[in-house]
Amino acid sequence: MRVAASCPQNAERGCPVAHGAVLVLDPATGRPEALPEGGALAAIRTGAASALATDLLARSSSRALAILGTGVQARTRVEGVCRVRTIEMVRVHGRDPSSTPRFVTALAGCGPLPDAVVIERTPGGAVGSADIVCTATSSSTPVFADRELPPGVHINCVGSVSTPMAGIPHKTIARALLVVDSRAAALGEAGDVTRAIAQGAITAGHVHADLGELVPGGVEGRTSSDQVTVFKSVGLPVQDTVAAVIALRRAKEEGTGREVRWT
Repeated sequence: MRVAASCPQNAERGCPVAHGAVLVLDPATGRPEALPEGGALAAIRTGAASALATDLLARSSSRALAILGTGVQARTRVEGVCRVRTIEMVRVHGRDPSSTPRFVTALAGCGPLPDAVVIERTPGGAVGSADIVCTATSSSTPVFADRELPPGVHINCVGSVSTPMAGIPHKTIARALLVVDSRAAALGEAGDVTRAIAQGAITAGHVHADLGELVPGGVEGRTSSDQVTVFKSVGLPVQDTVAAVIALRRAKEEGTGREVRWT
């Protein structure tokens, strides 16, 4: 059971945009077992989803990663991608120049990251030579221009989780192989998809597949090295559930967390 609130104005207050918690219940008895903090858990599960999408859709030769956004969601995107591809260069662009250096510093020690992490002043500078692009913003307008993308790039779009938000140009969505975590969620909530449909750039049938359909191999993903692919994630309750169960198991194994007696 997840309770969450998203407050975009929090970025100006210097605190996380999203807050929440996930209540883990014993499936047999219904007894509460844990209450993980929702923001960190969401960052972990969306990082894992982006890693899976990258592994299934990005070219195996991918070496350069661009990250647009400098929040906690951005950090786990970088960590996830670096676990499934041998990334040699990370280019970072954030809207707030003061927060970007702190983000780069925070990346140190996060998974198998390369030594080369560069701050770019413009989105185009970040994505122009990228094999993989990760967006992690709550922007209501595209955070890069379609013309700035190189051929064959794979894009993980996370953060635009309501209909007013849209971080990817409609032209990019229209020419890309579009994969989502859930058709129902994407067509109901993802502004990148719903606004492209409303403006006639695509139809609902443009969604190629749910990410889970690619895992068994029954549905084909990338078909050429110069094809642009997009994974649009809204986030699903089942992802929270799996992440919470794994976190609880790890906490028990490592003896971490604070235990409160339930009467």
